[in-house]
Amino acid sequence: MSSSASDVRAEPMKTTSPIIETRSHTLLVAPGFPDYEVLDAGDGLKLERLGDVVISRQCAQAFWPRALPEGEWTRAHATHFRTDNGPGAWTTTRKVRPAWPIRCGDLHFEMRLTEFGHIGMFAEQQVQWGDITARLLEKPESRVLNLFAYTGGSTLAAGLGKARVTHVDAVKGVVSWARANATATGLEAAPIRWIVDDAPTFVAREVRREVRYDGIILDPPTFGRAPTGAVWKIESDLVPMLANCERLLSDDPGFVLLSAHTPGVTAATLENLLGPLLEKRGGRLEAGEMVHRVTASKSVIPAGVYCRWTPR
Repeated sequence: MSSSASDVRAEPMKTTSPIIETRSHTLLVAPGFPDYEVLDAGDGLKLERLGDVVISRQCAQAFWPRALPEGEWTRAHATHFRTDNGPGAWTTTRKVRPAWPIRCGDLHFEMRLTEFGHIGMFAEQQVQWGDITARLLEKPESRVLNLFAYTGGSTLAAGLGKARVTHVDAVKGVVSWARANATATGLEAAPIRWIVDDAPTFVAREVRREVRYDGIILDPPTFGRAPTGAVWKIESDLVPMLANCERLLSDDPGFVLLSAHTPGVTAATLENLLGPLLEKRGGRLEAGEMVHRVTASKSVIPAGVYCRWTPR
């Protein structure tokens, strides 16, 4: 896949496997874009701008001092706080529209302030989106499966790459949100299947149907509950699901992209999950940390980890 100028990369090194190559862990920097930036971070919070709306949310790993004075933080239209019990709530100091559009390159998103503190995109995937589009444009009509697909950032990127995409999420309202993003992006007629289903159940069904995909993307949550009542726990359910995902790969796959935002799950964790599964296929693993560039301090803040497999 193509790389961002903000990437910090090292020369490839060999693992103990004779047929799969891995890079030293990579810092994948999301620099932001005109409609989105992390203004500041510290004291367990991050200050973000989403178009013309400024918000403050918890960020446990940012426990260093803030760079901006308190007066700059009071610019926030809304602040979200969440305890260990329940989804949390937003406190607003200025009127915020129920929904408003922003744009990341050719991708269009609708922003909303949800009770869990989510906003409608994971902006740390910015570099991944560009990589997905670029790789798929090299192989038009690829079949791509996007699991736990949320509001469709990776689905939109794959659609712009002329892929045939299957978008799977267990929440009907979120899938409708993703479809609206696709329409705003100009992909309303693109070959995208919109599936409301529990991801492990759907994957197992596709294995039985002997369906094959040229690319698989998944960003599993730590914990989740499908409308059917099925419970997802990353530590117990991801391994068998990944085994089924490997069975879904075509004879000439282009990539597998696994990312996570679970505390304690590292890039090495993801590498250890994907490496043995894909060893027989050869190719290359790249794993690392996704981070946001912070405007005020020019530093970065952690925002998840990823592991990407591509053929040699």
